[in-house]
Amino acid sequence: MPRRHGNEHHPLARFAPVLVCVLLPLVAAAAEVPLYQAQVPLAGKTEADRSAGFAQALAAVAVRASGRREAASNATITGADPTRYVQRYSTSADGKLAVGFDARAISSLLAQAGLPFWAAERPLTVIEAPGADRAEGDGVAQWRGLPVQWSDAALSAQTSSDRATLRGVRSAAGYDWIFSHAGQNVQGRGSVTDGINLAADTLAARYAPPSTRGTSTVALRIAGIGDLRAYAGLLSYLSELSIVRTASVEALHGEILLISVTMRGDRQLLGRFAAMDGRLASGNDDPSESDRSADFVYLP
Repeated sequence: MPRRHGNEHHPLARFAPVLVCVLLPLVAAAAEVPLYQAQVPLAGKTEADRSAGFAQALAAVAVRASGRREAASNATITGADPTRYVQRYSTSADGKLAVGFDARAISSLLAQAGLPFWAAERPLTVIEAPGADRAEGDGVAQWRGLPVQWSDAALSAQTSSDRATLRGVRSAAGYDWIFSHAGQNVQGRGSVTDGINLAADTLAARYAPPSTRGTSTVALRIAGIGDLRAYAGLLSYLSELSIVRTASVEALHGEILLISVTMRGDRQLLGRFAAMDGRLASGNDDPSESDRSADFVYLP
């Protein structure tokens, strides 16, 4: 993703000649979900069977990339010609159709359908559900784009901002579910499918809010940029976030970098994504300390 670093008079221009060799790889705590790929059953070998498979795969990608179950029945999605969005496909000996869609085209389709966008970086949900049908849960989790890990040990009732847990207790309705993440507890009841959907719906509401239907450009003050390593690391980090489109450095005041970021969503959403891996901490927004205030603090 291209970045603009200004001209030779920019306060960080002296860093430019060596940026390429010092960019650091992003180590993210969030799991990466393939948004634009789907594998579906293929009913037969005819052209009609393949067309039906393309439509099913498109619906699956729309659900995964938007975070909304209802995306599969959205009129714009169901009325679209899937072949216009297919980038590649293959069939397997066991009757499966694997389809890869064009990311930019799908993004445009979601916007036309009025659907939000749930980025590829997603919290890993740890599930405790004694006796649960894990194959069923894995299938639903894959459909929803929810990274999951099953636990045989009892999970703590304590919640934390960097952990997502789904706890199920056997009941007459199947399970009584509690999903916890970012200090929020949400309860539900029903099958393993219901529990997975509870987790996915809650996370989608947090990480794919209405603001992700479009892009916005926000001016940010990011502290902790004390040397070249931090500067390069921050730009590398931002370039890896799938909600970020461009980042343009404006100025450097001490250890605070002024940067303009165009992104899918808004400043609040960026903070939520940053909290998943702890690379950006909330800054000091006290207006009485304007010289030192920052929206975020970069933690290399």
